[in-house]
Amino acid sequence: MKTNSTARALFICTLFSTLAALPSCAQQGGGRGMPPEAREQIHALFDNHTSIRRELKLTAEGYTALTESDDPKVAAALKKHVGQMQARLGEGLSVRRWDPAFAEYCDHYAEMDHEFTPTDKGVRMTVKGRTANAVKIAQNHAKVVSSFAAHGWCEHDKKHDAVAR
Repeated sequence: MKTNSTARALFICTLFSTLAALPSCAQQGGGRGMPPEAREQIHALFDNHTSIRRELKLTAEGYTALTESDDPKVAAALKKHVGQMQARLGEGLSVRRWDPAFAEYCDHYAEMDHEFTPTDKGVRMTVKGRTANAVKIAQNHAKVVSSFAAHGWCEHDKKHDAVAR
């Protein structure tokens, strides 16, 4: 009996040690939900989408987007949001994994060069794909974000098509 109990205890300890050493779902990019401060910025942008102007220019290499607002709070939220998303994606974390276009963007994020420039009223983002697929994926992402700015919460729960799969 003691041998079985000892073996069982050893197995359980080994199992928990192994599980503890594995990356969490969030570290693997599959975690649900955003940190509250990130969610707060996203919600502020959806709530105030009518005060956002977005100019999108598709290029042979990707896109340039100027996203601004005359409302200083919305402009600050734009800057903070883009910074938060760059940090999150740069760490290999994901966003909106349930949305095919965003899942694809997250999967190919490292194949793109992102240049984020704050402006007085928001942000300028220039994205260049290093592969033909990355260019298509970047442009698709930019179009979806433009839809978010144009339609706000009406666009939030929609799934958007992937373009390279």
